[in-house]
Amino acid sequence: MEPSQRRVVIDTDIGTDVDDLWTLAMVSGRTDMGLVAVTVAYGDTCLRARLASLALAGMGVSAPVARGLEQPMSGKEVMWAGFEGVGVPGIDDASSGLGGAVDLLCDTVSADPGGVDVVAIAPLTNIAAAIQADASFATDVGHLVVMGGEFSRGWTEHNVSSDVDAARVVFGSGIPVTVVPLDQTLRVLLSAEDLSVVTESHPLGVLMADQADRFWEWLRTRLPGAPHRASPAHDPCALLALLEPDLFEVAQMAVTVDDHGRTVGEADGASSVGVVTDLDPDRVRGAILMALGEEYAHDR
Repeated sequence: MEPSQRRVVIDTDIGTDVDDLWTLAMVSGRTDMGLVAVTVAYGDTCLRARLASLALAGMGVSAPVARGLEQPMSGKEVMWAGFEGVGVPGIDDASSGLGGAVDLLCDTVSADPGGVDVVAIAPLTNIAAAIQADASFATDVGHLVVMGGEFSRGWTEHNVSSDVDAARVVFGSGIPVTVVPLDQTLRVLLSAEDLSVVTESHPLGVLMADQADRFWEWLRTRLPGAPHRASPAHDPCALLALLEPDLFEVAQMAVTVDDHGRTVGEADGASSVGVVTDLDPDRVRGAILMALGEEYAHDR
C-alpha cells in the first residue's frame, strides 16, 4: 500500500441492490485507496461474506472479509428480496470469511488511530456496535462516510430506517461523518448502456451485468416507475465522497432520526456530521465509470 493511499474499510450489505457490488468493483480502479477489510452486516451475513469474497478474489484484491451482526439493534425485520446469491458462479464454494466483524473494526482502527477511514453502505448496525464495544473507536476512526438518510422530501431511506437505533448511536457519537443521502444519490444513475464497456473489460463485468439485471427486474416489481435497466449508484457515491470530496458540497448539521427512520438535519457549524447537499451528477457518474474501467468516462 502506497503511503499516499487512504486506508479504507467498507461495511456493506452486498446482495440485493447491485450498487454494493459496483462499490467493491471500484476498488481495483482507484490507486488512491487501499482496501484494509470488508465487513458485512444485515441478514444472511454468511452469504453476503461469500459474495464479497468472490468479488475481491475475482479482482485479485487481498483483504479480510468478516461477518457482522445479522439482526438490527432496533429489532426491525430484515428485508430480504430473495434473489441474493442467485446466478453467482462459485458462490457455494466461496469463503464465508471470518467471524467477528465488530472486533475487526475496533482492532483495525485502534492499530492506526486516525489512519483508517470507514465507508458504511449498509444499515449501521456494525458501526454502532463497534462504538458501543470500544470507547476509543469513535476517536480512532479517521473519517466515516455513510450512505443513508434523506433530507429533502421527508422520505425514509433503507439503511437508516432498517436500524434506527444504530443510526442514532452513530450520529451522536462525535465521529467525523459525511452523510451521502438518498436525495443526492438518486441523481446519479448507471444504466446497462453505461456499463456495456465495463462488462467487457472489468474482471467482474459479467457478474455485475447479471446482478444488475436481476436487481432491475426485482426493482420494477416494487417500483413500476423505476428506470428501465438502470438504477442509482447510491453506494459508489459514498466511496467517492471520501476519495474525491471536491465533487460534493457538504453542510455541517445536527442530524436526528425519528422512530420511522426519517432523518432531519439542522444547520450546526459545530456538528461533527456533514451532510452532502449537492453534487455534480455528471462528474460523479464519470468518476464511477472511470474506476470501473470505462474508457470514455467524463473528464473529472
